Amino acid sequence: MADGHDNFSGAWGSPERLLKGVALLGGLVLFGLVLLVSTAVFARYVLNQPILGDQELVEIGMALVVMAAMPLTTFQNGHIRVDILDHRIGAVGRFAGDIFARVASGIVLLLLVRKSWDKMLDAHEYGDVTNMIEIPVWIAYGAITFGMGLFSLVLAVQLIGQFRQGVADYE
Repeated sequence: MADGHDNFSGAWGSPERLLKGVALLGGLVLFGLVLLVSTAVFARYVLNQPILGDQELVEIGMALVVMAAMPLTTFQNGHIRVDILDHRIGAVGRFAGDIFARVASGIVLLLLVRKSWDKMLDAHEYGDVTNMIEIPVWIAYGAITFGMGLFSLVLAVQLIGQFRQGVADYE
């Protein structure tokens, strides 16, 4: 399969920088979570002083980490790909399979974006917060919505590029 890099260049400038920035932010959140969990384990078992709300922070943080990494991983074609049948279905089959995967994933992601957007607005309107340390949950829903939106945008641009390049790149 052709990589997504050519599909993003041109009129878009260099959106790869945006995707890398979002992924870097996710990496920093992950690093912070590692520090938090390490500190929480030490505080709980050595000092007998648990950190209030550490589980809430980890749960929200991991959602942010995943949603921040998905768009760049997709852009770089970094997902696991099972190619057991590739040699049997040929270039046209691989081309059609990639189209199907991108279209199906895009549809599901757009439905999830819509639902998470609505949930974010509801959480903001009703002032929903976490139980222990009262973090506004709309912030997490917003970050998840943003990540899934970027992910679906990457899929759409890759799909357009795939149609432009045609089956020839699958030989």
